[in-house]
Amino acid sequence: MLRKGVLIGTVVVLALALGLTLGTALGQDGGAGGGERIIASETEGDNQRVISGPSAGVSASSPDAVNIGFIDSPTAMCYQPNPAQDVCYINWYYLSVSASPNYMITMTVTLNPRAVSHYQGFFQTSMYAPFNMHGQGFKVACGALGAGGNPVLGNAYAYTIRARDSANLQSANYGTAYCPAYVP
Repeated sequence: MLRKGVLIGTVVVLALALGLTLGTALGQDGGAGGGERIIASETEGDNQRVISGPSAGVSASSPDAVNIGFIDSPTAMCYQPNPAQDVCYINWYYLSVSASPNYMITMTVTLNPRAVSHYQGFFQTSMYAPFNMHGQGFKVACGALGAGGNPVLGNAYAYTIRARDSANLQSANYGTAYCPAYVP
């Protein structure tokens, strides 16, 4: 009798673990078919943030069903620690996004469109990356005066921060960081 109880308990635990694993894996589906639709969007100047989700299986009349939040990424800045070198660093005070009750799967940072940072979630409802997680920041060339379109600054770098949750809802921030000019 004890053996049957242990066997049944083991089968139940394995079934639950398999169900959770498959649920998470299905939530990471790239969304084959159906496409994406914009659920919410905000724009301020050249900066924009967007929440999108799969168009199939989500009611178009229920925008309140959004579970992923906008990415919070205050104070994108580019600084030049040594004016004698053409080396600048881009960093944010922090990067944060949440998706309760769903799980956060990924958050990726790209600069001119090269991926410079990627975060992977594991059964967590939020992601938070403070500035010091990136060391000095992401190394870029400062550029000459006017190189990025502003006559008193150097290069301009377009950035995109994307996040995705286990329900395949996505959030993205877009903006531009201007660097100080390198003047030899």
